[in-house]
Amino acid sequence: MVRSFQYKDIHFKKDDHSDGLVVTGEIANKSGRNYQSVVFRVIVYTKSIAIGSENITINGFLNGQTRSFSKKIEDLVYIKVAKDITNCEIYPTGGY
Repeated sequence: MVRSFQYKDIHFKKDDHSDGLVVTGEIANKSGRNYQSVVFRVIVYTKSIAIGSENITINGFLNGQTRSFSKKIEDLVYIKVAKDITNCEIYPTGGY
């Protein structure tokens, strides 16, 4: 099964309630099918080193739909890492 998702407007910001790092953005379902639930993995890098990751779950993700997300990356402090982030990888890990 081919899963096709598009990711855009990916940004990093300081968490409103702590010193943590939050990744925000949008995911578009271009897969040709509806999902009851899809799990995406977000990995944050400095150069080629992964410094943090989390899962994002989107429920009721219909084909053609675009959904916004906001996810705190545990154990990363915004002021310490934000300026050094060079890449963010997002990919689906499962769905039904």
